[in-house]
Amino acid sequence: MNPMRGSLRSRIQFYGGKLGRVLFGLRVTGRDMVPRRGGLIIACNHISELDPPVLGCAIPRPVAFMAKVELFRSRFTGFWLRKLNAFPVNRSGVDTRALREAIDILRCGDAVVIFPEGTRSHDGKLLPVKAGIGLVAVSSGAPVVPAFVWGTDRARRAFLRTGDGFSVNFGRPIPIGRILDIKRRAGSMAVADEIMSAIEATGRNAGLYRG
Repeated sequence: MNPMRGSLRSRIQFYGGKLGRVLFGLRVTGRDMVPRRGGLIIACNHISELDPPVLGCAIPRPVAFMAKVELFRSRFTGFWLRKLNAFPVNRSGVDTRALREAIDILRCGDAVVIFPEGTRSHDGKLLPVKAGIGLVAVSSGAPVVPAFVWGTDRARRAFLRTGDGFSVNFGRPIPIGRILDIKRRAGSMAVADEIMSAIEATGRNAGLYRG
């Protein structure tokens, strides 16, 4: 697709990816693991406020994001977040409205990025998974692609080339048949645990995560 003929989001993704490679040494692996059509959950670890834009530029299709509701309280920030297809989620509890919105987007055949830990890790180690992603996966019938992002918490070092650059790695999709089988045997929380294990495995296979 010619990015000049696409939507604002498509142009930002296209040129953002190029900028990320030049400024922060962004490397993307496993892009072929991401289905180009149909409802899709991309589940990723979370270590920096930069994760959503960096991940968005690495994904080879338009995506929607959950973003913390606090970011929408600024009229300016909220305007641009909505332009970029983000929608608010309240992290103080189980935000059923945000979960329903994610499910509706997935049922329409679009992709949604979810950070299953619910908040950033400050030391790079994976945090306990929240139940929400299991509920969304089961209710939407969408497969899940695990993703692992690295280096975004050290942006200055990446920019100055004194440390590793940014890295986004995609793992093998978890098909909906496996998700539903886990749900039948062990419940939605077991689905969330399976997704988190796949994220960890993606990081380990990339040689980036050691726990």
